[in-house]
Amino acid sequence: MPPRLIKNLPESELTAWLQAGGHAVFRLKQIRQWLYGRWVLRFAEMTNLPAALRQALVADFLAFSLDPVETQEADDGTVKWLFRLADGESIETVLIHAPERQTVCISTQVGCPVRCTFCASGRDGLIRNLEPAEIVDQVIAACRHRQQRVDNIVVMGMGEPLLNLDNLVAALDLICGAEHLGIGARHITISTSGIVPGIRYLAELRRQWHLAISLHALTDEQRGRLIPPHHRYPLAEILDACRYYRDCTGRIVTLEYALMAGDNDSDADATELATLARHLDAKVNLIPYNAVVQHYRAPDERRVRAFEERLRSLGAKVTLRQRKGDRIQAACGQLRRRRLDPAQPADPASD
Repeated sequence: MPPRLIKNLPESELTAWLQAGGHAVFRLKQIRQWLYGRWVLRFAEMTNLPAALRQALVADFLAFSLDPVETQEADDGTVKWLFRLADGESIETVLIHAPERQTVCISTQVGCPVRCTFCASGRDGLIRNLEPAEIVDQVIAACRHRQQRVDNIVVMGMGEPLLNLDNLVAALDLICGAEHLGIGARHITISTSGIVPGIRYLAELRRQWHLAISLHALTDEQRGRLIPPHHRYPLAEILDACRYYRDCTGRIVTLEYALMAGDNDSDADATELATLARHLDAKVNLIPYNAVVQHYRAPDERRVRAFEERLRSLGAKVTLRQRKGDRIQAACGQLRRRRLDPAQPADPASD
């Protein structure tokens, strides 16, 4: 049997493994401290464990699931990794530096089944779901890189998180657990394209995670041009699910809106978005489009500012995301696409 990812094991199973091997159960706490408190990648680094226990761990488990095959760092401090997984597949993780916090953007799937037309992640569809350890280890890698625990996690990388719900929740339990990484639930944001059953499932967990909806369009007709039908829910159902999430958790929902010139940046779009945000009591996060697909481009800065100001004048709560990492292809899926096939176009519509 090949070694298993140790972070995938319930602690009850790891306790039973220790007992079966004749090892003291208190060693579990030490192993946990090394994995989540000191961010070690190998059992050999666990120097306060007996040599026999370290050897047994090496024989049965893997301490870390990711192999960094490419690392890029931008002048603004943004770091992007392309990680190879044990089966040879690859994912991307981004660490975003700001004076007030360190944010890591993590992936939940290899590829993406939603296949939005403007996104590089879903070009090949879904390859597979990430396991809990593969999700957690992206955060471990970021902590190890900075040599400090990160402050903030956004589940906005490759994949649709709410189509890998069981593994996502298991990973977030480790990320938030006081005996594990100990990152507060209110420092976690889960972004979804609008998977209604998943939103309602998260609502009923009543955790304090933030929910962000990748909206980008304000009518079902507009969304139909951006999102293929298989995983596209009617806008009214998405908004109802958001209200349910707010009712269950007390958390304000964020509407992510990628501004694309000529597609969704008109004054009428701003008016409709402001109305929707007010009725939902939601925040709007404006995101100038990070060019990954040739058909789409960001508006110029003047247009972005005008759109922002119109939202504010109409009573919407707005933040404008600062673009980071353009020079290192920091939008999700870009680096993986180039690594897989440098000659292949990034634009799904160009096939």
